[in-house]
Amino acid sequence: MTAKAQLGPTDLMFPIPAALIACGDRDYQNVLTVAWIGMVDSQTVGIGLLKNSYSLGIIREKQAFSVNIPPTKLLEAVDYCGIASGRSADKWAATGLTARTDTASGVPIVAECPVNLECRLLREIELENLVLLLGKITETYVDADKVTLVGGQPRIDTASLDPIVFFAVADEYWSLGRKLGDAFVVGRALLP
Repeated sequence: MTAKAQLGPTDLMFPIPAALIACGDRDYQNVLTVAWIGMVDSQTVGIGLLKNSYSLGIIREKQAFSVNIPPTKLLEAVDYCGIASGRSADKWAATGLTARTDTASGVPIVAECPVNLECRLLREIELENLVLLLGKITETYVDADKVTLVGGQPRIDTASLDPIVFFAVADEYWSLGRKLGDAFVVGRALLP
């Protein structure tokens, strides 16, 4: 049996998407990188923002944001959006990213990201250093060339998404590896 090293409390969860969060409206948009993110249930996403985040005020005002999953080819832009502040930089211009505001709510989505989740702010939870925002997914946009119908149901070509994932404890970006199997199927061999 392998010995275990005890590291104390860490942020050792992997992989976590390095998501671009867009906020604002048709007149003004901002974008930032967030790695403190996850699905809370099938229609709710949670994101953690620093309490002094410029985007937090915009999201509170507009009561909406979008979660955008960038491909690995956008790595430089993704990292920049995490280290530059919208208070002093036009991140859209600096990165060449495109804000699309033709969404139902007018909240911007990042055109270059193959997956975009339009969200309505549901709730805020104050944490020690962060504010956890819960967003209700109101629409999901996926590049049409990444979607096929299988038995009348949409299927996303996961490999073609090529998402950036973040390994927090090592401050590293990674890409995903190969598919290992189908969820809710591979374990059936162990069922009685």
